[in-house]
Amino acid sequence: MERMKLSIVFPIKNQTRKLIGNLMSKGLPSFDALGVTYDVIIVPNGCEEEELAYLLEAAKSFPAQVKVSEHLSPGGKGKAVRHGFLLSNADYVMFMDADFATDLEAMGRIVPELTKADCFIGSRNAKGAKIPQKQTLLRRIMHNGSRFIIRHQFGLKEIKDTQCGFKFFRRAAILPLLERQIAFGAAFDVEYLYFLKLNGYTVVEVPVIWTDDPDSSFSHPVKAAWKFYKELRAIKKNRKNYILREGERC
Repeated sequence: MERMKLSIVFPIKNQTRKLIGNLMSKGLPSFDALGVTYDVIIVPNGCEEEELAYLLEAAKSFPAQVKVSEHLSPGGKGKAVRHGFLLSNADYVMFMDADFATDLEAMGRIVPELTKADCFIGSRNAKGAKIPQKQTLLRRIMHNGSRFIIRHQFGLKEIKDTQCGFKFFRRAAILPLLERQIAFGAAFDVEYLYFLKLNGYTVVEVPVIWTDDPDSSFSHPVKAAWKFYKELRAIKKNRKNYILREGERC
């Protein structure tokens, strides 16, 4: 019997050195230990020329299961994740961030259970989650504010954390959304989960150990928040388009 295959997608913008260091020292050894067939798809999205050149040079020494996609024009993290999922031919797809903020021990708990649900998401708010280093006050305010709106406006009250960058999907379940996707910024996570809920797919939330990246910051927090809430409104207005027709659900 052929082993299950998993694609691990890394959307990246100007964090090439951090990604390569984390991938080689932590990522690949952990992925090798999972006991599944896997590939890694790195999707550069709006990288500066110097960063892209560094990535492409490093790619020459990557193992065969690590691939670098074409360089996308700027368009948000959701654009890069979508591109990586479309490139995959795996049974399951997941994405995570270059900073490896989510401890990889969660993969060891999630991967053996993948066939039991359509989606598994890492959570910083679920019971048992650990955040050794607190986020800044601004990040906590933005996180809690968006969390309240999302849970109540989108009927996602059972999900405690929609924004953790550590999510697994059964590819056949999420594929119809990729054709409908309209959110490519920070709200794309909400769009994915809203689509799954509307169509009766199962989502399991898993507590994780999460460490804030000190190099990650909002250069324009008000602008970022406005763009996020603007995308949320567009997602809500697009509700009818997310509902699958008879025969489309896999």
